[in-house]
Amino acid sequence: MPTPQAIKDKYAELCAPPDDADAVWFRQRGYQFEVLLADLLRADSLDPRTSYKAPGEQIDGSFFLDGSVFLLEAKWHKDEIPASTLYQFKGKVDGKLVGTIGIFLSMSGYSKDAVDALTLGKSLNLVLFDKRDIDVAINRDLGFRTVLKRKLRQAAEEGIVYFPTEAELVTGSNSQKIDIERLGYDSATGNVFSQQVPSTSTADLIVVCEGESDRELIAYLAGRILSTTNSRKAIKIVVAMGKFSVPRVANAVHALGTLAPKVLIVVDSDGDTEKSFEMLKRNIDFEGWVAAIPEPEIESWLGLDRRTLQRSGPGMRTTLSLQAAERVNIEQLRKSDKAFATFYTAVSET
Repeated sequence: MPTPQAIKDKYAELCAPPDDADAVWFRQRGYQFEVLLADLLRADSLDPRTSYKAPGEQIDGSFFLDGSVFLLEAKWHKDEIPASTLYQFKGKVDGKLVGTIGIFLSMSGYSKDAVDALTLGKSLNLVLFDKRDIDVAINRDLGFRTVLKRKLRQAAEEGIVYFPTEAELVTGSNSQKIDIERLGYDSATGNVFSQQVPSTSTADLIVVCEGESDRELIAYLAGRILSTTNSRKAIKIVVAMGKFSVPRVANAVHALGTLAPKVLIVVDSDGDTEKSFEMLKRNIDFEGWVAAIPEPEIESWLGLDRRTLQRSGPGMRTTLSLQAAERVNIEQLRKSDKAFATFYTAVSET
């Protein structure tokens, strides 16, 4: 069995494609990643079974924990995983013994509508993992078992699932550190989870947004605003992984009580600002929240078109968005865009 250090070294190798990597290299990486996952599971005595064929379907693998069998699907694609792929996997799990849980691992994350589609559907038997979970399991020596059991046990006993991962810090030009904690939403339990060990500091503002790409832009823009205004505020960002999940996430965040006294909601208008606001108003259960609803989407703040960005790879898409966020004139945008003015005020006010 490979040593923990050997697993770390192999994982680091797979995470760093060579400059001349071609389609064959990435295809081989997928196979090697399946082997690495099996080694990771075996190190935790989870009795993994590698890829096998059931009648009419292909299963990436399975493992055994506390008397239960978990089916595993792992993808390392260029693009985020859409809802259709999750539903295909859910269909496989549905056809197995009652109580079987599926673990879907996407190293490229999930599309903004994926979890929305699952949330609006029937009860789920899936647990979603992404690259941050594997980073924690391997690079911080927690192991896959610990990450999974925290997710399952905390959801059952406390209603909040914690994923310990690196805190994200945004540093302004004045070298003040802005605490931005990644939170997320588990559609299977309807609860908010933290993707890092929670800090002892209390946030001044919680921002609830739709997806990971939104979080990146919000974090960058918030950092610029805070550094420009010499603010010492702490901001935590909740990723709801879908527009229609946002109200439920906001309600759960507010119910936690200790996170922040103020909540800012950022959702795309998708061409209908009034309808989007009414959806929020109808489903958010507490008072005092503020909504910034970009028209038609948050990329419009930067003069970008999402459809154009989607034709780029994930890495290039992030690069183009952050470059645009760096170039945008914050003060001019605040004066010309009502939604951004709301965002700016919520971030900057004391």
